[in-house]
Amino acid sequence: MNKIAAVVSDIESTDIVTYITLLCNETQIRLIKTKTPVWAAVGEKVFFTFQEASVCVSKECPGKVSIENRIPGTLKKIRSKDSLCELTFDSDLGTVVSLVTEKACHELGLEVGCEATMLLRGVDIHLEPDVVPMTVESFKKRAGTKVAP
Repeated sequence: MNKIAAVVSDIESTDIVTYITLLCNETQIRLIKTKTPVWAAVGEKVFFTFQEASVCVSKECPGKVSIENRIPGTLKKIRSKDSLCELTFDSDLGTVVSLVTEKACHELGLEVGCEATMLLRGVDIHLEPDVVPMTVESFKKRAGTKVAP
C-alpha cells in the first residue's frame, strides 16, 4: 500500500460527488468521493493511500486519457516474480510502488532509470486524517479543561 502525506487544497461538492484536491510538494492529486469526510477541511494535513495495482504506468502518454492524476517519475527498481513486476518509482510524491504484469513491463520497455508517467484514478485513492498523538494534558488544554496539580 502506498501512503503519502499531503495537504487538502480544495474541496468541491456537487449533487453527486465531492472532489477533493490534495497538494504534495508541487503535485496536485484529485480524489473523487461520494461525500466529504466530516473531518476534512482545506488546509488540513492528511494521508492518501492507494494500492500498488491501482497505479497504471506509461512511458509515453499521447492523446486524451480520462485519468486526471498523472505523476511523472523515474523507475528505480524492478522486482519480478510469478509473472508480476513490482515497480518502484521516485517522484515528486516520494516513493510510489506499482504492480504490473511482466508482459506489460516488457511491452512498455521499462528498465531501471527510465522516465515514466504513473496514472492514478481518483476513485482508487483513500483519504485519512493526519492525527497527532496527544497526551492527556494536551487534550485537556485543547478542550479548555484545567489540569489538576
